[in-house]
Amino acid sequence: MTRRRAVVCITEGAEPALLDRWGPELLPAFHRLRRDGAYGTMRGEHVPYEPSGLLSAFTGYGPSEHGCFSYWDVHSPDYEPVVLDSGSPRRELLWHRPELADRTVAVVNVFGTHPVRPVNGYCIAYPMRSSMHVCHPRTLPVTLSKAGIPTIHDVTVWFTGGDREEFVPKVLAADAARADAALHLFDGGAGQAPDLTVLNLTAIDRLSHVYWQELEEGSPVPEHERAVLRAYQQTDAVLGRLLDRVDEHTDVLAFSEIGFGPLRAYCSVNDVLAAAGLLAYDPAGRPDWRRTRAFESVQGSQGVNVNLIGRYKHGTVPSADRERVLDEVRTALLAHINPLTGGPLFADVLRREDLHPGPAMEAAPDLILEPYDWRYLPLGDTFWSAKVNRRLQSAWHRRDSYWGGVGPSFSAGTGQPAVTVDVAPTVVRMLGLPALDELPGRCLASS
Repeated sequence: MTRRRAVVCITEGAEPALLDRWGPELLPAFHRLRRDGAYGTMRGEHVPYEPSGLLSAFTGYGPSEHGCFSYWDVHSPDYEPVVLDSGSPRRELLWHRPELADRTVAVVNVFGTHPVRPVNGYCIAYPMRSSMHVCHPRTLPVTLSKAGIPTIHDVTVWFTGGDREEFVPKVLAADAARADAALHLFDGGAGQAPDLTVLNLTAIDRLSHVYWQELEEGSPVPEHERAVLRAYQQTDAVLGRLLDRVDEHTDVLAFSEIGFGPLRAYCSVNDVLAAAGLLAYDPAGRPDWRRTRAFESVQGSQGVNVNLIGRYKHGTVPSADRERVLDEVRTALLAHINPLTGGPLFADVLRREDLHPGPAMEAAPDLILEPYDWRYLPLGDTFWSAKVNRRLQSAWHRRDSYWGGVGPSFSAGTGQPAVTVDVAPTVVRMLGLPALDELPGRCLASS
């Protein structure tokens, strides 16, 4: 009996409005996915960010269970965020579960896989820093190199930036190499062809962050030269190559855990807290921890933390006063008027106990901020915000994107609204394995 094969392609940052705008003439594979398969909306995490969304998708559990709310630890004791890694999630990624032990895999560029762990097959990890050990097996880069496929990562490209003429080709080249690697592995080019292939493409996300302004009315850049369109078209070509491999034993599931939309400014929550007497700055412009009661959390977490004694090196707030300080912070933030719009900066300020009840709740920020206008977002911890040139960005994530599936597990013309945790049970079904009943998500496959 022929074993079932599954391909999962994450087109990170794909915005449904742009898929409609460019249509089947410019994006034939995306629209082939919509026409020939099951298709629906994908609702991301409450705070739409790649780390939490992808870990929800591939563990099958939400952030309150897997405990990852950003690329960085939200509560580093010395206030300098530590990068999360493959040992950080409190739930196993799907391909490390014993139920999939006899299925071979090829995983390419998924956050939470570095430092690389052994898998039954192949892995090209998602490193957040320069590293020599990003592949399993260690000989995989040599194998791929013999096929003319480089092992490229775009983290250094993203952190160093550069002129458009240099930056855009480098981002696209990294994604092209990842796609070539995944397809080579899927086709058995490194030995045994895997049962499950997972490919994360990030060019849409990267170029949307910094070149969204080219999409807006009045842009001097011709449509066909726009960097974001180039990312969509390259991603579309890869998706088309994957769809060409669908047969009676093979399914393709594509999705994005985030959408995208315009950004006008990042707003410093620390400045608001300082004005309310909850934070003090040192001469270098960083929080003076010994005179600070609350401060903005790491970027992407949209949170505020209370400077608790015992949790932080220079904590100032006794645990008995936590609720009182949370109330002060919440009052100050909800009262703050965005000077750029004249309206509120935040629609709501939520306690983590209300938004993330679960075993990993304490890994979340104490408060999670709900923007009133998603064009104006929290800046995040200034240490990392400066390193990634955050203030130069012209777009940011949104909660809503899409999913689509083609192959024997999916019926054309069907579809339902999905959330990120629905991906894991769907992959299990695509592989022809018994359902993992403890997973909270729904299977999106129809057979």
